[in-house]
Amino acid sequence: MRIAWIGKKSPFCGNVTYSREITNALLDRKHEVRFLHFAQEESDPHNWPDCPEVNLPFLYKSQVYTIPTFNATRVLTQSLRRIKPDIVHASLTLSPLDFMLPEICDKLNLPLIATFHTPFAGRGAKLVSGTQLLAYQLYAPFLCNYDRVIVFSQVQRDLLARLGVPARNVAVIPNGVDVEKYSPGPSNIKAEFNAKRLFVYQGRLAPEKNVEQLLR
Repeated sequence: MRIAWIGKKSPFCGNVTYSREITNALLDRKHEVRFLHFAQEESDPHNWPDCPEVNLPFLYKSQVYTIPTFNATRVLTQSLRRIKPDIVHASLTLSPLDFMLPEICDKLNLPLIATFHTPFAGRGAKLVSGTQLLAYQLYAPFLCNYDRVIVFSQVQRDLLARLGVPARNVAVIPNGVDVEKYSPGPSNIKAEFNAKRLFVYQGRLAPEKNVEQLLR
């Protein structure tokens, strides 16, 4: 299968890791992957899968969002037409092009899937200035036009359903850990802390990470 993956390679964030790990896994399974992302120069080949890239032009790029140039839509459309993928996957949220992708893929008769990464803290946690909920409200009408949407929890699926995205089009695929890459080895740390059970958290402190609930 030939897959056009629209994702991120920089600046570093969870979306970058997700794109790297999934595209690596797809390549390991002998699928063809074409990686489309906002960049002005080629990425370090040692850190990424050996698959052809398409650089999309941009005016501004940050960890949160990217502002594309006016001709980015044309570059994206022409690239997809040239690649002729069996399926297009977008790792959202990326840029305002997210809202145009369904129309572009519909014209090219290409199935379109999105993984919607925007976190949602769920019940019992305050949203940071309401920005998380606002993102869901903004994206929901457009996600209705994607053939499938992947989220990481039932809470996210239920929220999108309340905002009008057909539940049958939303798949819950929780994030996981490669147990071969990350597996416990011999350690004396429990003895050092005189602990029967030790919890270690590595990540950013944010409501959706539920660190406070873990400590309770």
